[in-house]
Amino acid sequence: MLLAIAAAARLLLQMAALPPYAGLDEVYHVARLVFVAQEGRNPTIDENSMAGYLASSMAGDPTRMPDFGSVGAKWPEIVKTRRILIDHHVGRNYVRSNIESQQPRLYYSIVGRIPGHRTQMSELRDWRLASMIFSLIIVLATAHMGWKCFGSRGIAAAALLVSLPTWLTLVMRASNDAFACALLALALAITASAPSRILGVAAEAIAWTLALAAKLYTWPVFVAAFVFWRRQRASMVRIVVVIAASAISVALTVVDLISRTHNPLGILAFDAAAGASAPQGIRIVDMIKITIASGIWTSGQHWNALTPIGMILFAFPVAVLCVLGLRRAEARPTVAAIGAFALAQVVHAAGYIRRARAAGVALPAAGKEGWFWYALAPLVVATIFPMTLLPLLGSWLIGWDVIIHEGALFHDFAGATSPSTPSWLFRWGPLHAPFTADLSHVAIGPFVSQMIALRAIHVVAVAVLFYDALRRRD
Repeated sequence: MLLAIAAAARLLLQMAALPPYAGLDEVYHVARLVFVAQEGRNPTIDENSMAGYLASSMAGDPTRMPDFGSVGAKWPEIVKTRRILIDHHVGRNYVRSNIESQQPRLYYSIVGRIPGHRTQMSELRDWRLASMIFSLIIVLATAHMGWKCFGSRGIAAAALLVSLPTWLTLVMRASNDAFACALLALALAITASAPSRILGVAAEAIAWTLALAAKLYTWPVFVAAFVFWRRQRASMVRIVVVIAASAISVALTVVDLISRTHNPLGILAFDAAAGASAPQGIRIVDMIKITIASGIWTSGQHWNALTPIGMILFAFPVAVLCVLGLRRAEARPTVAAIGAFALAQVVHAAGYIRRARAAGVALPAAGKEGWFWYALAPLVVATIFPMTLLPLLGSWLIGWDVIIHEGALFHDFAGATSPSTPSWLFRWGPLHAPFTADLSHVAIGPFVSQMIALRAIHVVAVAVLFYDALRRRD
């Protein structure tokens, strides 16, 4: 119960603070949900499926809510010169194609059909609320895995998931990421439980079937199941049932993507590319830097990464702890998943490098998404975090959570920072005192007026949870 209270308070806090279309292609995901909600089907990659009112937001139409994710450095000026929270009824005119039509259909077919009277603001809030619910499922599934490995300490460690800044950015917006990560976490949690009865094996097979149908980055994580099965000496019947169901899921997903996109994976990187007359050398080092920076902290519209000093201060101790923890026997499924995921990301990057070379572009459009790695967060948190340094790690992550969000990012949302006044920790500054950001005029909410209370509930609930876990001897 304490874990659910702590996680729900922190997730509600994040949801309360978010301005319209808060980065990572949220507006494109919303556009696809809108199309499915209004047309009752999923779009193809080439047809017009971007609703006109969303295109107007992206284009800076002052009669529509602005698209925070594409405004960039102009955001502070926009906040000062115009209204941000402008609501309208939605429309059915579609003006161009949508890149997120490349995604598998499962999330959009389910969430896009949730009934309700929608305006531009209410639909965004409703779909973010769905992501919040999926995020809470991820936390609880992580706690279950942690409990299986470490008892009460594993449950306490799961509370730290909601203090990972990039994980929050990944899941707390309207998109298929929270949905896919929730199904993946459920599948991992059920597999870690070593089900042996018919209903348990069926649940495991269904969970993996849905997880693999939700998003392509769940596919390499399936390798962790093989490690769990080997440790558990799983029956051949269980293994065959889960593999067969998963294979059918992948096959159906590929068939769907072939029917709606240009290739079996649906990813633009693997479309045919015309050659350029003057190909350029690819900036591989920059791709690696962007991947690392966006993995440490992916924020908002202007990629306000921590400065190099800030990145080292925040991430280096956590990275060292994780590397040391990979040697533990409990972390073997995590090691396998990291290896498979790394290989998949290399293939993904190679596809975009090929297209960039063909187009004569030095920096590929994608293939450097550090935030994708947080699909593995439940495994890492459940199998590596619960150790003797858990109180220190908890204090470190929650302290940085407050500094990053209340001291910086929420002020970015409020339009109170600028790249012309950086701080020693953040590229956009100055660094503000925590809990002083006024988001009433920019945040969709709800609960924007209760943010301090939500943070207090979060911190107190985590403290009590940790105290209870550390005094137990399980």
